[in-house]
Amino acid sequence: MTAESPQAQSIHSRIAALNLGHVGRAPITATPVDSEPVARPPPASRSQTANVPATLSNGHIIRNSIGNEPNGLTHSGVIPPPTIIPTGQKKPPPPALPPRKHSSRSSPALPPRRPSGCLQRRDSSESISSTLSTMSAMSAGINGTARTPGLRTPSMDAGRKLAPVFDQSTLPPLPPKRTSEQVEKRYQDIERSRMGLRPTTSTPDVATTEVETPPSLPSRPPQRPPQTPVRKDSAGATRELPPERPAGMPARSALSFGMNKPPEMSTTTGMNGNTHKTETSTGGPPPLPLSSKPDLSKLLATKPKLALESSSPSQPVSTACLCCRNFSAPDNHASKFPRESVPSIAWLATQLVSPFTSPTDQARAIFAWLHHNVAYDVVAFCSNAVKPSTPASTLATGLAVCEGYAGLFTAIASNAGLESLVVSGHGKGAGFSPLRPGQPIPAEYSTHAWNAVKIDNGKWKLIDCCWGAGSVCLRDKKYNKRLATRHFTMDNNEFGLRHFPSNKSLFHRTDGRHQIPWDEYILGPSGSSAAMLVTVYEGVVETEGIAETKFLPSTYHIPVSTSGCVRFQFEKVCAHWDPVRNGPGEPYPYVMRILNADGRGAEELRVFDTDGSVWWLDVENRLLGKKGQMISIFAIQKLGGEDARGVSVGDCRRAMGRKGWSGGGLAAWELV
Repeated sequence: MTAESPQAQSIHSRIAALNLGHVGRAPITATPVDSEPVARPPPASRSQTANVPATLSNGHIIRNSIGNEPNGLTHSGVIPPPTIIPTGQKKPPPPALPPRKHSSRSSPALPPRRPSGCLQRRDSSESISSTLSTMSAMSAGINGTARTPGLRTPSMDAGRKLAPVFDQSTLPPLPPKRTSEQVEKRYQDIERSRMGLRPTTSTPDVATTEVETPPSLPSRPPQRPPQTPVRKDSAGATRELPPERPAGMPARSALSFGMNKPPEMSTTTGMNGNTHKTETSTGGPPPLPLSSKPDLSKLLATKPKLALESSSPSQPVSTACLCCRNFSAPDNHASKFPRESVPSIAWLATQLVSPFTSPTDQARAIFAWLHHNVAYDVVAFCSNAVKPSTPASTLATGLAVCEGYAGLFTAIASNAGLESLVVSGHGKGAGFSPLRPGQPIPAEYSTHAWNAVKIDNGKWKLIDCCWGAGSVCLRDKKYNKRLATRHFTMDNNEFGLRHFPSNKSLFHRTDGRHQIPWDEYILGPSGSSAAMLVTVYEGVVETEGIAETKFLPSTYHIPVSTSGCVRFQFEKVCAHWDPVRNGPGEPYPYVMRILNADGRGAEELRVFDTDGSVWWLDVENRLLGKKGQMISIFAIQKLGGEDARGVSVGDCRRAMGRKGWSGGGLAAWELV
């Protein structure tokens, strides 16, 4: 160490100087330590590896420095702190290596090196270079850190495919260059194509025809000069008056111009004395030809017939009565979509209601479709194995009880945009029997399900799709499939005689009563537990338009111990029901069959009188028969082998006993 080199300070003096500088005091010169600085040991020599030469794979070489040199200046120009060795401490020398034992054995030979060609690399869309080789020399020099160059081996290039050597002789020959004459000719052709077309004139050979000059018109007679009217004033002098204005033309109607009016005919006499009629022009356009006018009735016949179109103009109230409304269009339309071909409920809803704008007709189409495609599950009902159902399961199986009918109707109606509800409660259907005398009134319970749907004019209508699709015979365990339209057309008050909802807000009565009590419903209109309503047979009543609730006597049992007469009576479902327009044709004659008191003689048939709307018959009590016998009303459908429609009461009475007859039952009573 020379004399000019500064004296080394201890670590404690340096720390004290730094602390004083932070608090703003003058630096204090530390007391030098009388000790010689310890020289830095020289770096250990390293042997160069000669196995694989160091190469650079990427980047431009900026600085090829040795990896174990100390760091130089950084970007900020600050020299890194020197290595400080504590005062008074010397680095102990490394221990000596143990002496090496000499051996007579030679070093084992190295294993043979595998050739680089046997290494296989998988092709990849990414670079096959090592990650270490991507470090550039620029980044190593800037950061001032030691750089370890990437090492490449011949095996790294085994999977790399090089491009073929470029050979100009394999290229196709170039086309010959155009000469200056060819280029000039090309430009002239382009300029010539841009020039406009020259006009040409044609001289067709047209044959000329000489046209005769019409004769000249005769000369007009000389017009008289207009005479100016004059008048004398009070002084006797004459004075010219202004010309009078012509009278205005009267207003002419557009109907007078000949539109849709027959032409006026004028009679003229010819030279030979024959007369002929000619049309007189009215100055207007000719009439329209009616032969090419389309027939409106044929066009309307191809469209669904709406209820408003089916009603007669002379009977406007028929549109408000569901019993007399013509539902043939929705009923026929509903039969065109079998259940097996329906892909989904939403699709079915669109197909059923799209031809109709009336919510009543849309609901009727859904009601009729359920009749055609869903059957009552009699087996499950009779074996008490009814399981809960969904609209999808009912559509898939085609079997359901009342719950399935009601659920599927509401699902289709909701998809069609109708407001519909499923109503549960008690129903006087199959298996129901009236209370016996003295039997207590049971508690309220539910056995049935039906629907409430909003139809025309926003009115809620109660319908029963299950009972409207058919009936069940418990004795034979059979299902009779038949469309009972009265379960769609009957009013809500009549509907409530056999349906009692659990939700008391769903009666929807029209008589001003919001609901009726359970006792009144169970006992019936008569108010007696022993009173049973008259038995009315389905089929004839519906087809002929007979009101089910207007039979007299209204109770099933008729006492025969009393004296006097019994009036048997029934009437049409409504006053404006027309059997020809709304039904199948003229009405049948009706008779009552009465058995003899002893039950062994011939039966007696009595024909009902009628005025076209009401049928009635009076029978004395003593002639009805004895207790336990049945009396019934029949419709004479065949009389003497011929159709009995339209047969009068008189003709039917004269034929009784002389001609055979057949018919269908209408109602029945039991004598007590």
